[in-house]
Amino acid sequence: MPQSKKAAEGRAANREKRRQQLIDATIDSISRVGFSGTTLERVTKGAKLSHGVVNFYFDSKEELYVQTLGYLAREHYEGWYGSMLQAGPKPADQLLAIIAADFDRTIASPKKLAVWYAFWGQAKYRPNYLKTHSSFDEERYAEILRLCAEITAEGDYPHGDVESIARGVEALVDGLWLSLLLYPKWSDRDRARGDVLTFLALAFPKHFEAPARPQQTLEETSGS
Repeated sequence: MPQSKKAAEGRAANREKRRQQLIDATIDSISRVGFSGTTLERVTKGAKLSHGVVNFYFDSKEELYVQTLGYLAREHYEGWYGSMLQAGPKPADQLLAIIAADFDRTIASPKKLAVWYAFWGQAKYRPNYLKTHSSFDEERYAEILRLCAEITAEGDYPHGDVESIARGVEALVDGLWLSLLLYPKWSDRDRARGDVLTFLALAFPKHFEAPARPQQTLEETSGS
C-alpha cells in the first residue's frame, strides 16, 4: 500500500474515533444532566479532548446532537434488522427477534433510554430530530406490519386489522421503554419483553404463548 494512502486511511480512522468519542460523551452528558446541562465544554471534557477540537468534527452543537441521535437510531436499526434476518423464514420467529432486539441490554440501557426520551421531548421544536428518527423507524413499522399480516394469513385469524396490531406492538415497546426508564425498581427488560409476548399471544394465540409470570405483590404492581 502506498505510504500516502496508508496515511490517509490512518487520518480517516482517527477522525472517526474522535467523532465517536464526542458522540459517546454527548450520550453520557444528556443522560446525566439533560439538554439544558449539556455544554460543549462538558462533552469535550467527557471525551478527554481539548475544548476546541469539537469544531474540527462537527459544524455546530446542533449537528453534534443530530449525529448523536443518528448514531442511536442506526444502532437500534442494525440491532433489530440484523436479528430479524438471522431468525429464519418464519414470520413469528422474525417478529420475536425484533422484540428481543428492542430489549437487548445494548439498546434498552438506562443511559440510552434517557437520551432517547430527551430527544423525543425536543422533537416538537426541532423537526430535524423527528426526521432523523423517522427515517429508520418507518422501515421498522413496515416490517412489523408485514410480519403481522403474514402471521394473520398463516394462522387464518378472524381479525383483519393488522395495522392496529402492528401499531399496538410499536406503542407497547415505546411505553415499556418509558417504564424501564421511570420505574427501574419493578420494571426490567425481561418483564418488558414478556409483556409484549403476552400482547402477541392475545393477538396470535396459535403462534405465541404468554410467558409464565411469578405472582406480583401489590407493592410491586404500584411501583412504590
